[in-house]
Amino acid sequence: MTDSTCLDEQGFSLSYLNHFKLGNAGEGLYEPSGLALSHGKNALWTISDDTKKIFKLSLDGNLKKKKSFEIPDKGLEGITLDPSGEFLLTIKEDDNEIIKIRIATRRVTDRQRLADMADYDTIARYFIGGGTNKGLEGITWNRETDTIFVMKEGKPGLLVEVSADLQTIRNHRLLNAENGFCDPEVKAEDLDFSDIYYDLSRDRFWIISDQARRLFLYDWKTNRVLQSARLGYGNKGEYREIEKAEGVAIDPDTNRLYVVSDEEARLYVFDIRT
Repeated sequence: MTDSTCLDEQGFSLSYLNHFKLGNAGEGLYEPSGLALSHGKNALWTISDDTKKIFKLSLDGNLKKKKSFEIPDKGLEGITLDPSGEFLLTIKEDDNEIIKIRIATRRVTDRQRLADMADYDTIARYFIGGGTNKGLEGITWNRETDTIFVMKEGKPGLLVEVSADLQTIRNHRLLNAENGFCDPEVKAEDLDFSDIYYDLSRDRFWIISDQARRLFLYDWKTNRVLQSARLGYGNKGEYREIEKAEGVAIDPDTNRLYVVSDEEARLYVFDIRT
């Protein structure tokens, strides 16, 4: 049974503005997965899990070829920018590894698997038996605590706080119905989590579920979902929902929401209204 106690709308709404096609056969941007706002808030970073490349996009989805660059790894599933704007961090789902890249040199400067970090034993049980496709899926930098948060996709959903030097597991929280992660059309045990973005202005996390097609606003300190909304929009008189939403970014100065779809290879733009 699905959870009929979850509300379709709670506290905020999304006003659809536009969407842009991202697919680029020549450059390999087929399946965008993960999204990060640039340091100047005038562009976006993304990756495609089947391509060894990091892509830079304009806010209307145009590929910046000269600013995009190749990297040694593929199978990447999330991306974030450090507060200085000098480094990008991304994750590999198959071995739960965090990879740090210096933008200026386009070189990997560090990489660490969760399993090699201090205090991994506090979360190890959650990574047993879930399969490689239920590993890390999202990453974001919490500028309030100056720590990194990585998110496990499901079975169970898990949010893990990691030290900025990638050496220590500092804390973790399960993401489940008990703290408000639910949807009226998806069984609690089937709910997945596809990306996360820390919002400094609210001191909250925005988390998306591609299966539920839902956006959650989550408070780490109280360990609860404060609000949620469906990732849907009106188009030519019809209501549609985003298929396979795999990346989310927020500009809190403008309340602008950016979402990328893996399946559609599109960038969606919304205003957040509260």
